[in-house]
Amino acid sequence: MVSEPGFTQSDIRYVIAEYRTLGELCDGRAQSVAEVRALISAGRLPQATYVLPSGEARFPPDYFALVDEAGGVDALPGRFRSRYLAAAAASPSAEADAAEDWAGYLSGQFGVCLRSVTPESMAEKNRLIRRIEALVAVPAEADPGWHSELRTAVDTLDALERPFTDFDRQRWGDTSRGRHIDRVRQQYPVAFEQAFEGRESMV
Repeated sequence: MVSEPGFTQSDIRYVIAEYRTLGELCDGRAQSVAEVRALISAGRLPQATYVLPSGEARFPPDYFALVDEAGGVDALPGRFRSRYLAAAAASPSAEADAAEDWAGYLSGQFGVCLRSVTPESMAEKNRLIRRIEALVAVPAEADPGWHSELRTAVDTLDALERPFTDFDRQRWGDTSRGRHIDRVRQQYPVAFEQAFEGRESMV
């Protein structure tokens, strides 16, 4: 029997340190917590990224940044789409990605994986993952250029993504960090030797 995913104590410490309650986020804003909750229930603002065992809902620190930049909740869908399409203009699947990632944004799950929850970071995550997958699909381990391109893509994704929690790894079975950062570095260590050496020398 598969056990239900649960939060470890380190998960809880991480979520409390890195995420905010609605009360904290609404402090000093015109909208009350009750008004924001109503907008969330109506599918007009993102859901909580984490709900702790206590029932406390936690949200990314930049939760209101996009809606404020858009000028309000009514303008949020259009502003999200326009910014996303501008960032993903080179992708033939930009329109479909924008629709899918809008749903993901409203689910709150992008707060799990992205340090900054913006349309641009969502589009960039997609681009980097596709590039990494394309590179490892046809490995050229004798080519220094291939090493460099793989390292750049993986390191850029690493900077974009959060570390995730044990709870995330339990509930999803895997994460984009596990698939496209950690295991790629393990599978092609030569491509990352210089990067690791540089990091060690700075300690």
